[in-house]
Amino acid sequence: MSAIMIIAGTDSSGGAGLTRDTATAAAFGCHVVPVVTAVTIQTDHTVQHIEPVPPGVIAAQIRAGAESHTLRAIKIGMIGRAEAAHAIAMALTECLPEVPLILDPVLRSSSGTAFLACQPLTPLIARSTLITPNLEEAAQLTQQPLSEQGDALERQARHLMRQSAQAVLIKGGHGRSDRSCDWLFTAEQTTRFDRPRHRYGRRGTGCALSTAIASSLAQKHDLLSACETAGDFVHNWIRTGRMVPYPV
Repeated sequence: MSAIMIIAGTDSSGGAGLTRDTATAAAFGCHVVPVVTAVTIQTDHTVQHIEPVPPGVIAAQIRAGAESHTLRAIKIGMIGRAEAAHAIAMALTECLPEVPLILDPVLRSSSGTAFLACQPLTPLIARSTLITPNLEEAAQLTQQPLSEQGDALERQARHLMRQSAQAVLIKGGHGRSDRSCDWLFTAEQTTRFDRPRHRYGRRGTGCALSTAIASSLAQKHDLLSACETAGDFVHNWIRTGRMVPYPV
């Protein structure tokens, strides 16, 4: 069973964070090595409190996980605060410099609570194999206008790639058009994943998508097929409520 490291916060409602990450990885046949960055007290509708884990404890978890398992991929979700981002970047450089890294830049909760400013993410963006912002996060990270148009999204993606991110997947799930379009930008090509938009959503879709991509990469899929498979997985979960196991 492939092992992946998930660096993220807990969610007492069970809808997102490490709970959702672990369920997703299990569906893909992967073992999770968890690194807790923050403990949150939240319901499906509100975030009531965030208790950050000290940066040194986060770094120690990373080192212990790297020592205990052969890790095939890393996913980073909620970080909590700037000092944690620095500690994570340093620990990953020390222990896991070559392992593929998926960065889900969780800047705020689905209920609107701010989790982190953009600036501390810079060293993690530079280390990322793939960064997976939604439309609002892409605009915030690049200080460019919010847009759903392909040419504007490409400008945002290229801006992030100039910070050394290898690839960018901009998620269109929060858009307003009839189709939900995710855009994958790499140095070689642009790929658009076009799916029908559901009239309802679920919490934790961003967590699930990035973890599904990390799980696919851990099982030696290329980035394009990993993004497509993960998007289909999340789309089906929204529609059916079932996290269908991935056929290994």
